[in-house]
Amino acid sequence: MTNKIFLIVILVLGVFCPRPSFALPADDVIPLTDGDYYPQVHQTLTTAKKSIVCVMYLADINSKYKQGWEYNLINDLINAHRRGVTVTAIFDQNVMFWEAGNKQKKTERKSSEAYELLKKNGVPVYYDSIDRVTHSKILIIDDYITIVGSTNWTYSALRKNHEASVLIKSRSVAEAFLEKLGTISKYQPK
Repeated sequence: MTNKIFLIVILVLGVFCPRPSFALPADDVIPLTDGDYYPQVHQTLTTAKKSIVCVMYLADINSKYKQGWEYNLINDLINAHRRGVTVTAIFDQNVMFWEAGNKQKKTERKSSEAYELLKKNGVPVYYDSIDRVTHSKILIIDDYITIVGSTNWTYSALRKNHEASVLIKSRSVAEAFLEKLGTISKYQPK
């Protein structure tokens, strides 16, 4: 009898609970932890056919790691653009720090080398608005694949840290993210 009551409660809750605004039936969900991230993202970017939207809190391609994975991922965006894929990148620009010996906060543009390299190669690249931090790390490929998680494009994130991201193959998830991403900069989804 207790099992029947439990089942009825579950069915009633399922009928009356609000539904999300998008469906999650994903064709595939792949966890990308630690060292799994780079090879999967690299492959996904190099096989993109029509579009890539990259929103990255931090992409650090300083000269110390010119051959690093983070540099390769930025080059993957450039190469996709050269192949005719529509590529858009958005970086956060708001990092506040205390200047040594000074009590005043300073703002430093982040991802400036990645920003300049993409811009120099004709890739549409934007900074978010100055009044809000964009802490997102999201890639949307071909309006179908979404990669989201904790992984920045930095040496530490790709080689040293414990990071957790996920690759989701779902058109509705990709569309939901694209709609929200259009609000963070001059970038507007198609």
